[in-house]
Amino acid sequence: MVLRWQKQADYFTVSVYQDLVGDWILTQSWGNSLNDDSEFSHTVLPSRLEAEKYVTKLRLSLLKSGFKESSDNCPLRRIYE
Repeated sequence: MVLRWQKQADYFTVSVYQDLVGDWILTQSWGNSLNDDSEFSHTVLPSRLEAEKYVTKLRLSLLKSGFKESSDNCPLRRIYE
């Protein structure tokens, strides 16, 4: 699953996947598309449910900060509301 948010030139992307040993990995990347400045982090989570909780908190925080969801996220909005 890949989710995207944008606020002007700033972007935030979240990717969630299960690795080969069964852990759930949440990768966050963020930056600014105008100055090629970006960073990322990986978080290991014990279950899909924990990953979904983490994404829900991130989503709410980003929306409160003025980020808009990408239209690619539309089918997934119901899952995280």
